[in-house]
Formats: sequence, C-alpha cells, structure tokens
Amino acid sequence: MLKAIEEMKDRADLARSLYRGGQISRIEAEEEIRPYAEAFNAKSRELAKKYGQRPRLFSITSYLR
Repeated sequence: MLKAIEEMKDRADLARSLYRGGQISRIEAEEEIRPYAEAFNAKSRELAKKYGQRPRLFSITSYLR
C-alpha cells in the first residue's frame, strides 16, 4: 500500500508543479491530486482512531497554495 501512496504523491506533486507553472488548469490539477488526498485522509483517520487523536486532514486547496 505504501508504494501505491508514493506513486499517488508523485503524481500529485507533478500536478501541483504544473499548476503553479500555469501549464494545467486548477480543475485538472484537482483531478490528479484527489486520489492522493483521499488515501491520505483515510490513513490519517485510521491512525487518529488508533491513538485517540483528531485526524490531520489533507486539503487540496491548501496543497495548491
């Protein structure tokens, strides 16, 4: 599972760079980032529940800043 998340992160990083460079639109960047955000949030919720804490959720908007 870690390998899949790493691949999603690489795609998200690439989409972020392309968006910041003006090569793709925001909608296209969000479509590329969304799978990573969902996987990250699921893992965050899982770990937070395990340790009795609040999850630190991933926001696409803040990621694109």
